[in-house]
Amino acid sequence: MGSGVPVSNRPCPAGVVTAKVRVPLILSLYDVAASASRALAWVWAAWASRSAAGAREWDERLVRILPAVPPGSIWIHGASLGEARLSAILAGELRARLPGTAVVVSALTPAGRAALPGPPKADAAFYFPIDARPLQRRLLDALRPSAIVLVETELWPSLLREAASARVPVVIANARLSPERMTRYRRLESLYRPLLGGIAAIAAAGEADASRLLALGAPAARTAVAGNLKFDLPAPTLSRREVRAALGWDASIPVVAAGSTGEGEDGPVLDAFLRLRTAHPDARLVLAPRHAERFDAAEREAASRGLLVHRLSRGERAAPDAAILLVDGLGRLATLYAAADAAFVGGSLVPVGGHNLLEPAAAGVPVLFGPHTHHVAEMAQVLEAEGAALRVTDAGALGDAWERLIDDPDARARQAAAAERVMERHRGALDRTVDRILGVLA
Repeated sequence: MGSGVPVSNRPCPAGVVTAKVRVPLILSLYDVAASASRALAWVWAAWASRSAAGAREWDERLVRILPAVPPGSIWIHGASLGEARLSAILAGELRARLPGTAVVVSALTPAGRAALPGPPKADAAFYFPIDARPLQRRLLDALRPSAIVLVETELWPSLLREAASARVPVVIANARLSPERMTRYRRLESLYRPLLGGIAAIAAAGEADASRLLALGAPAARTAVAGNLKFDLPAPTLSRREVRAALGWDASIPVVAAGSTGEGEDGPVLDAFLRLRTAHPDARLVLAPRHAERFDAAEREAASRGLLVHRLSRGERAAPDAAILLVDGLGRLATLYAAADAAFVGGSLVPVGGHNLLEPAAAGVPVLFGPHTHHVAEMAQVLEAEGAALRVTDAGALGDAWERLIDDPDARARQAAAAERVMERHRGALDRTVDRILGVLA
């Protein structure tokens, strides 16, 4: 539990950039802001610690609890729920290839923390600390990792600077940089360019992501396209019939799903579902808002349209007359997609940019999404080109698409088969990414 040998006395792993980085003014200003955040966090922690869960969370965020693992572990960090699922498959593959090496995982959000893997995939799991240098230094002293793996684009300045000081190599896995985020990073280029220059290896999710990272200052010699890890996520283990049986639904009724819906999106989705119900009165909708604070609002939206809601937290088996199954828990959506005849992925009817289109595809379900997919542009392009997905413009078009797929089993089967082929054809990012990590360790 203690810090053990000082980090600065450890030998430098191969491939680590050890040259000192000139500290621009903006990094000094970041240090001031991080120190202020740390002070505020202590105040907030005192209030949140009234509950056992809150006390545990802030003990981890303020590094008052230290993971007990042997030196030389690999630390994998991802922000939220989606990244935690990627952390799990990375941890499993690293454990398989390096059976004697400890693996620890962290997340930034409560949803991500709840989804982090435990043994046997990971030896320890914890909240990511407040990004102040003393806290990151304390954690690195405790872990003494052989490498840090950041899932997607988690560029935390204090962590990266402390890792460089401790001569711990950092790898970015499934590195993604949307045009929207690129614009924001450009405004702070003097902050991120020197930090990116010290990254030991970058495994980009796609060509466009790699190009944007290179433009921002990523080292070309250490940046490669490994592919999107989400293609390697495991398919649901339960069949369509098994998932429906668990919910108490007959195998013959029409079922559609709407996952990761965002603010302003539940209403249009429910209107599309009502459009479907005019042709199929026995249809059911699996509705999964992306954020927990919107569960109640989604239920009210459904009730205002005369639709009875069954919340999953109240039990697996839905009431026979409930038209809506509201997924008001974390980590269930990927399996529940398997119950659907067709699935809409949210964040795309509203200008959010789209969410993970591959979860329903992995379940062998036809995929639908709206016009706003700039966060998942390459995914959307691949699925559309292969005939595995349909883009809809609004609630009316979504309802019509659901109805067409329900009425045409052959078209539905073709689109589902195309989704499965896309997933199979694009697998392999996991192996390539882990190869990059092992290359740094070598």
